[in-house]
Amino acid sequence: MSGRLFLGRVLGVSAQLSGAGLLLTSAWLIVRAAEQPPVMFLMVAIVGVRFFGVARTALRYAERLVTHDVALRRVVDVRVRALEAVEQQAGRVADAGRRGDLVRRVVADVDAVQDRLLRVRGPWIVAIATTVTVVIAVGLILPAAAVVLLLGSIAAMAVVRLTGSVSADDSLTAARAELATEVSNEAVAAPDLIVASAISGEKLISKVDRIAALERRAAWRAGSAQGFVLVCTAVATGLIAMLAGDLDAVMVGVVVLAPLALAEPLEALADAERFRPDVESAEQRLQALFDAAPVMGDPAEPAPLPEAWDLEIDNLAVGWTDPLVSGIDASVPAGSAIVVTGRSGVGKSTLALTLARFLQPLAGQVRLGGVDLATMAKADVRSRIGLLSQDEVVFDTTVRENLRVADPEADDAQMEQALIDAGLGPWFVTAKKGLDTMVGEHGSALSGGERQRLAIARLLLAGHRIWVLDEPTEHLDDPTSEQLLADLLALRPRISLIIISHDPRVLGRIDHHLHLSTEPLAPLGGLGRGGPRLVP
Repeated sequence: MSGRLFLGRVLGVSAQLSGAGLLLTSAWLIVRAAEQPPVMFLMVAIVGVRFFGVARTALRYAERLVTHDVALRRVVDVRVRALEAVEQQAGRVADAGRRGDLVRRVVADVDAVQDRLLRVRGPWIVAIATTVTVVIAVGLILPAAAVVLLLGSIAAMAVVRLTGSVSADDSLTAARAELATEVSNEAVAAPDLIVASAISGEKLISKVDRIAALERRAAWRAGSAQGFVLVCTAVATGLIAMLAGDLDAVMVGVVVLAPLALAEPLEALADAERFRPDVESAEQRLQALFDAAPVMGDPAEPAPLPEAWDLEIDNLAVGWTDPLVSGIDASVPAGSAIVVTGRSGVGKSTLALTLARFLQPLAGQVRLGGVDLATMAKADVRSRIGLLSQDEVVFDTTVRENLRVADPEADDAQMEQALIDAGLGPWFVTAKKGLDTMVGEHGSALSGGERQRLAIARLLLAGHRIWVLDEPTEHLDDPTSEQLLADLLALRPRISLIIISHDPRVLGRIDHHLHLSTEPLAPLGGLGRGGPRLVP
């Protein structure tokens, strides 16, 4: 990577020097030709003009290929790192605003990283190297002109650099991130806002106006910097013309046009500084994501995944920082079913996240096949325990691609069998495009029951033996709920079911209930007990 980057920088500097060489050689050729010497005296300059003209284009093209290759490879590395960091935060992303901000970081902020190499650092390296080379060349002809050229270039660079000194509050990246978060919130809540006639758009409009103001300010700074570069170029050209009075006429054109040879790389710095605040803001946001403490890590030496898949919950306490509910005891033998009940907010979904190793228990143990989940790798636990959340994601693509989320290596026969086992056989038979059927945004081309069954097919395809289902019958009508529940129970004894639900239809079909409560329970059969209880 470093070798390719160095090659790209060399090609960039060479391309810019070819442009300078083309201008200065042309100046010498024009002045010398005006003296009407024999044409042989001009052949070297003529060849030089052609060489620099062709080399400038070829080197610029090669530089773009090499540096963009390096930048895109680096973006891939950063994006993978960002996705790994998001995975470490799995379970913590509960609200739409947080999700919108993470999407912005993983997509737009990562893309901005390549601007550091291509649009910020690259132009500075090229400008400095070109300036030093041209100043040395002019110094060999007229030292005083070289001093003027150097001072003018330094002044232009200093002023241009100051334009990039923008506070974090003025960063377009931060403002666009706020807009992305607000749009995400509005999009998720749109149905409720429409019903309540509460959509005003005032927040979005104010954020868009702020972004527009920041863009105008950035454009003004960049334009002012470019104008100052042109002023420095004009002043340097005039001073050098005054100093070149006693110089040989042929060399006057070379030294006088030298400031113009530096105008292009110096003007490019103004654009570079326009991108700097956004790049730095994006890097800070990504670094904050990388530095965020993971919700839960893997043990140093993970225990192997046992063959048995019975689940034991022993005196478990769940929560984020403080326990929401504690003292949870339950036994889920292989192939059995249990329903988890309790009032809203008591910690049912938090229990689901804990069982799937997205959260660390605050106390107690969960044992899979007699082995504590905390001693096993998260990926191993999740290969055995699958979680179907209330807002399971259905991607706006084909059925095939939605199923590949569970098993990228699955063939068509395995996918079709998973759909049949999930109860989507009749729907699949009538689907004209089969696995290539588009499901629409959030599965809009499917009914509520079909979306749930597609998610169940993913669980089947992934090979999970224990399913934790969070309100699987929510928003479904009675016949659809009854059939879905019957199909789920029919999957036993291949799988175990832990269903979180308030639905009376679910409670009536499953014998074992785990009731979560933060209130002390009345004595049962002479045994007093507080907290959750397992009711046979």
